Amino acid sequence: MKKPDIPGKEANTASKKSLRWIILIPFVIVLGVLAAVVRGGESSDAINIINTGKQGADASDAKVKKMVRENIMTYVKVESNDYEYKNLGGISGLKITVINPTDYMLNRVRVKVTYIKANGGTWDTKTKDFYGIRPKSAETLKMPDSKRGTSVKYEIITIKSKDLGL
Repeated sequence: MKKPDIPGKEANTASKKSLRWIILIPFVIVLGVLAAVVRGGESSDAINIINTGKQGADASDAKVKKMVRENIMTYVKVESNDYEYKNLGGISGLKITVINPTDYMLNRVRVKVTYIKANGGTWDTKTKDFYGIRPKSAETLKMPDSKRGTSVKYEIITIKSKDLGL
């Protein structure tokens, strides 16, 4: 048995289809414009890289090198091991490590080590030079034992690097 036709059903279906197209067409256009903008930005970056070639890489390297050179003391770190000390004074087994996390060779790093007495005063100060610290590596040196002192303070005094122009 055939269902009777409803008089407004065809008009209602046609208006739903046209409403879908009215919403769908602007949506597709907006997506297309966004895709073109994003793709245009990527392609222009790619074209710039291709056109500049080595010059762009050199300029980028120069910027990185300049940034590292200007902030070298924040990159290179110094630390000590768990040395032994006596309550009445005396430090032994002290080792100082200089850490170079950069991509550049450090030709010389000078570290000042201060031996501190139990009362907080300074007992002795020594400097130690670390030579040829390769990129992304660390160098450890043994410090002389002290007959007095219960703790140490250490700091980097100077850093020399031909790679960085220091």
